[in-house]
Amino acid sequence: MEPLTVQHNVRIELIPYPRHEQLKKEVYDCLLHYEDKQNHETNVKAVMTEWNLTSPEIQKLKDYIIKSLKNLPAQLKWGPSGDFEFKNLWANIYRYGEYTNSHGHLPEDLTMVYFLTAEEGDAPLLLDDSKTPIYPQEGLLALFPAYVRHSVPKHMSNNVRITFSGDINRK
Repeated sequence: MEPLTVQHNVRIELIPYPRHEQLKKEVYDCLLHYEDKQNHETNVKAVMTEWNLTSPEIQKLKDYIIKSLKNLPAQLKWGPSGDFEFKNLWANIYRYGEYTNSHGHLPEDLTMVYFLTAEEGDAPLLLDDSKTPIYPQEGLLALFPAYVRHSVPKHMSNNVRITFSGDINRK
């Protein structure tokens, strides 16, 4: 007997970050010249930082995300409010022709993508099962269950596309 393929609705939270300008001012120049710490050996075929990137403004972003999880509706069933913590957070720096292969983040609980930069023509984040694109907007955070497969098509712009990605788990 053939297995069934089932699609279901999943909520993707899109949250603007109010301290975007301060964060970008602190990290942009450094990230623009960052050395690839993962050597293109992950699903991300672009420059990646170390897995636990940190700075005072990055910590404020992480704190804001955890606080935001407390305010999300209970029907998300993402666990008890406030009982989350970051496992990791890294930056992805895409230049012309770079991309990310389709992947999910299991066994983690939640995944986040934050758009530090966004210009017209930048490659979107694709939610692969539905082929739904999330077009980059500076300061926008996308938050979704870690099992959701996602990718980034080839970045066919001369703009540098910078995102933060991270995994969040129940405590």
